[in-house]
Amino acid sequence: MLKNNQHLKDAHGFFRRVLVILLCLALAASLSGCHVTARVYGKPLDPLADVDLGYGRVYLGTLMDALAKEDISALNELGYHAGAEDAITFESVLETWQALKPIYGPVTATYLDEGYQYGDEKVYVGVLETESGQDLKASLMFTSKDELVQAFLYETSEGFWKRQEIPEGIVEEELILGEGTAHPLQAKITRPAVSEDADGSLSQLQKLPAVVMVGGDGGNTMDMQAGSTKAYQDLAWALAEQGIVTIRFDKRTYAYSDEESAEEAPLDVFTVWWEYGEDALLAYEMLLEQPFVDPEQVYYLGHSQGAVVGSRIDGWAKEQGLPGFAGFALLSTSPRPWYDVVYDQYINYGLIDHQADEIYYLVQKVEMERDYIKEGDYLKTKEDRLNKDFALNRAAGFWKDYLSFDYVKAYQALAEAGAKVLIVQGEEDYQIKMDPDFAAWKTEVAGWGDVNVRMISFPGLNHLLTPSQGVFAGHYKEYDMPGRVPEEVSRALGEWMLE
Repeated sequence: MLKNNQHLKDAHGFFRRVLVILLCLALAASLSGCHVTARVYGKPLDPLADVDLGYGRVYLGTLMDALAKEDISALNELGYHAGAEDAITFESVLETWQALKPIYGPVTATYLDEGYQYGDEKVYVGVLETESGQDLKASLMFTSKDELVQAFLYETSEGFWKRQEIPEGIVEEELILGEGTAHPLQAKITRPAVSEDADGSLSQLQKLPAVVMVGGDGGNTMDMQAGSTKAYQDLAWALAEQGIVTIRFDKRTYAYSDEESAEEAPLDVFTVWWEYGEDALLAYEMLLEQPFVDPEQVYYLGHSQGAVVGSRIDGWAKEQGLPGFAGFALLSTSPRPWYDVVYDQYINYGLIDHQADEIYYLVQKVEMERDYIKEGDYLKTKEDRLNKDFALNRAAGFWKDYLSFDYVKAYQALAEAGAKVLIVQGEEDYQIKMDPDFAAWKTEVAGWGDVNVRMISFPGLNHLLTPSQGVFAGHYKEYDMPGRVPEEVSRALGEWMLE
C-alpha cells in the first residue's frame, strides 16, 4: 500500500497549505485531550523496556531447555501458562521441533531478536542457533498477567526457502522480458517438462493453457515476495504440475523504482500503462510465441490492484491485434473505487505505528486526500503539477489516468461476451477484506445476469493467500513467518482453467 513513502511526507501546492492548518488542528485537539486512535483498527507495536526484554530472554532460555528435553510441559510447570481461555497448547511446538531437529540439529544457544508491547500483550521473537549453523526462530506471546498464550517455532526465511525445491517434472526458464527495450525485466516461464522432437525442436506438442501473472500495487518481485512468502512462485509450480504454463516477471515499479521516485519523474511513469500494461502485454506475446501454448487458452491472473487493471489490459491487447484473454483470475481485490480501498487501508492498519497526535493529523490528511480524488479535483490539477501533487501516496496524474477507465464495467462486458472470471479471497485478509470488498463483488456480480463468474473464499488465508498464523496474525509482520499457498488454492485455480 505505502508505495513511495517520501510522497506521504512531501505533498505540494494546495496540500501543503491545507496540511499546515491540519497540523495546527491536531495540536489543538491533542492539547484538549481529543484522540482518534479508536478509529484506527489494529494493534500498534511499541518496543519493550529493558526489564521486559530481560524477562523475554529468560522465557526464551526456558523454551530452549524444554526443546532439549523434548518436554514442552516444562513451560506449564514454570507457571507462564495460567490456563487462559485462548491458550494454544504447546504440542504443536514439540511436533514442529521433532520435524526440524533432524534437519537443523540441537539448539546450542538463543538470543532475543525483538520484543514489543503489542496491544495488551507482550511479544518476544527469539533466534535459536542450532548445531547445523543455521538458525530457527521462536515467537512467544504473553498476556498482561504473564500468561503464555501463544508459542510458535519456525524456520527463518533463508532456511525455509533453501529447503523448497521445484517439483519433479517441472521446468523453469529464466528470461528477459522486453529485452532491448528501455525497461527489460527478469522473468520466468514455468511449465511441465515436454519431450523434444528428434531435431531438438518443440513443434509437435500438445497445446497447453497458460497464464500471465501480474503483481499488485507497489514494487513487487516476480514471486510476489512479501517477508517470508513467495505466493507467485508457489502458484507457478503448482499450476505447472496441473499442466498449465505460467509467466511471471518483476514489476517495473520494483526494478525501476528510481524512475518513479525521482523528484522530477516524467508523468508517464504514473500511468497504468507504465506500471502494468506494457509489460503484461509483452508477457502475453511471449507466451503466444511458445510452441506448447494454446493461444486460445491464455488467462490473466492478477493480485490486488494488478487484478483490477486486467480488463483494461485486455482492451489494449485487442487493440494490438491479440486475441484477448480467455479468462481472468482476480486474487485479493475489490470492485470498490480504489481511492476508498486505499483510504480504508490507511485507516485500518496503515497508521497504527504512529503516535496518537500524529494519527490525528494523518487521518485528517488521508481523509482530505480521499475526498479530493472522489470529487474529481485531480481533473483541475494543472498539467505541470500532475507529477508533483500527490494524494493517497499517488501522483495526481496517476489518479487522472486510473479513474479514466471503468474496470468493473469492463469486466462485466467481458463476462457477458463469454470470458470466464474467478474471484478469490482469503477470509483472514486484513488488506482486502471479506466485508466490504468480497461482499461488494457479490453485489456487483449479482447484477451481471447469466455469466460465467465464480467466487471462492478460503478460511484462514491472508492477502497473499498464505496461512494467517503466528503471534502477529492480522498484522503486516505476519509475513515474517514462512508460509506457502495451500494446495487447495492452486487446485481451485487449475480446475477452473482446465474446465
